[in-house]
Amino acid sequence: MTLFSDGEQARIEACAVLHDIPAELLQKTLAERDDCRLRLPAATVFLDAGDVKPGLYLIASGTVELFVTDDKGNENVVDFATAGGTLAEETLFNDQALQYSARSLTRAAILYLPDELVAEWITRYPAFAQRLISLVARRIDFLSRDVYTLRTKRATSRLICYILCHFNKAPMAADGSFMLHIDIPHNRLASRIGVSASQVSRSLRELQDK
Repeated sequence: MTLFSDGEQARIEACAVLHDIPAELLQKTLAERDDCRLRLPAATVFLDAGDVKPGLYLIASGTVELFVTDDKGNENVVDFATAGGTLAEETLFNDQALQYSARSLTRAAILYLPDELVAEWITRYPAFAQRLISLVARRIDFLSRDVYTLRTKRATSRLICYILCHFNKAPMAADGSFMLHIDIPHNRLASRIGVSASQVSRSLRELQDK
């Protein structure tokens, strides 16, 4: 049996998309369905591009990278997801195949909800369906802004935009400064924002100096 820690369970229960699912039903699902609880070592691919109706994935801990592979076998990172994030929600309302693969960048704990279970909850809890649709809409809005950033901004600006979008909840220190830990290798972050790893390193040094 793969168990979630108290902290991981708390993050799942606090996930906004599940707010309309009765707590006792969620707890019953976690207790009875061992297949819904995934604990993955780093570098584990658990979603493949082309999957149809893969279900819904909620990250309880760890960092996941989403990537696509071109005809020559080269990988390009399209995004990262961290604790509290969701994956594959865009496939829940149609038969479109998943457009990316997903791999644990660090050790990760993930709640997997099969497509048929999500479909049942959508039917029983309309507010849950509305939250999923809202999640998809926000993802589309982010992607449109992301494309604009990648086409119009230089390396350092791209890095700043990405950090502000994904890591803007860093705790403030007593002196008013922020400590930010990004557990993503420079080459993977570089692939995500479409620049070289050396450019990312230079940009980070520039930001630290400023």
